Amino acid sequence: MDFSPAHPKFLVSASYGYVYISGNFPNHLFVGITALAILMFFKNIRTLIITCILLLLLYMVTMGSIDWYLYHRFDEVSYFITCSFIIFAGIVSYLINFYQHARKDTLMLYEQLRQSHESLKLNALKMEEWAAAKERVRIARDIHDTVGHKLTALLVQMQAARKLSKLDALRSEQAYIECEELIRSALQEVRLSVRAIRDEPIQSNSIHESLQKLVEEFSKFAKVETRFELKGTPVTLPGDLQLTVYRIVQESLTNAKKHGQAKHAIISLDYREAGFSLCIKNDGELPGKLQPGFGLLNLQERVREWQGEVHFSQEKDTGFAVIAQFPYP
Repeated sequence: MDFSPAHPKFLVSASYGYVYISGNFPNHLFVGITALAILMFFKNIRTLIITCILLLLLYMVTMGSIDWYLYHRFDEVSYFITCSFIIFAGIVSYLINFYQHARKDTLMLYEQLRQSHESLKLNALKMEEWAAAKERVRIARDIHDTVGHKLTALLVQMQAARKLSKLDALRSEQAYIECEELIRSALQEVRLSVRAIRDEPIQSNSIHESLQKLVEEFSKFAKVETRFELKGTPVTLPGDLQLTVYRIVQESLTNAKKHGQAKHAIISLDYREAGFSLCIKNDGELPGKLQPGFGLLNLQERVREWQGEVHFSQEKDTGFAVIAQFPYP
């Protein structure tokens, strides 16, 4: 038998020796490992399946040709075992690729989560700063609206007491007693605001009773004839919104006395289908060109917080008016 390198039998023997290292089982294992090494290069699942099928066909054609050339028979059991190893190598390659992709996706998601966590921490700090600023504005509003209202009434009472001191001692003493009550009330408002507690709830059953009481007190202490009008069918409003309405009326009446020297005022609360409107009119002096100060700016902010609208009207016939419109929450 000629085993020269150029002879076909030599090539067949070399190929057969490469495949059959030593016995059947090492041969099957070696083919499976070789198939695994080849299939690991392919990341796409479709390409992996096609390559695995090509390896099966290549193995079957090669080994079938060798066995038929040498022994004139086919070893079906050996082919089945080796093909099983190739298929197993394909499954292992797919699982390894899947694990690598999953690991890569997990690392990517972890990085996104870390960035989101940092963003949330930054947003949380901004929210804290915003909440602190909002609380400071709320305290400033309360001090301005409540204490300013009380001090305006106190100023009127002090002026009346001073004038009565020489004419009617009894009425003068009564005026000073009312001044003491206003001072105590103002101090209580300051304590509540400085301690930054929640906005005080409306103590009565409805905003109408609170406004009626406010009208009576303002008429008594500020000497401004004030009346309250209710229109439409009343709707139950949240406590915070009732407080907003109360503060708007309080600020408007204070401005009417302090800046306009008004003698009469009308508060109108009108309930409608989609919302309600609040109007505070007074017959005081018109400011001419209106330049909102701290009080009116606070009033505008209070209305906007409830998605409402507010505008100011000044006419010679009707006087100065604050008109606010609110949608139902």
